[in-house]
Amino acid sequence: MLTLQDCIALSDLTPEELMVIAHHEHLPDIVAVEKGYAFLQKEWGNPALRQMMLDEVSAALRDGRKQAALELLAQLRECCEKHPGGLDRRLQHREH
Repeated sequence: MLTLQDCIALSDLTPEELMVIAHHEHLPDIVAVEKGYAFLQKEWGNPALRQMMLDEVSAALRDGRKQAALELLAQLRECCEKHPGGLDRRLQHREH
């Protein structure tokens, strides 16, 4: 039987990224792993993960949780290095 840690290891997500997805999307951890793995396979997955992390930083700042915001910013920096590039699907249909 696979454990949650096994699934995380197979997903290309860090435990911190998993927690952000689970919190942002209001999902149980194991479902968040599946969702995170699935969207990282898409060209828009990396930008989507980075945006979720940025949303969580913003929420922490709004709630006055400065330490949490600092920790999330550090995670966002690592996420940007680990998951660069991709196409932001929100920008694909904009006309210039």
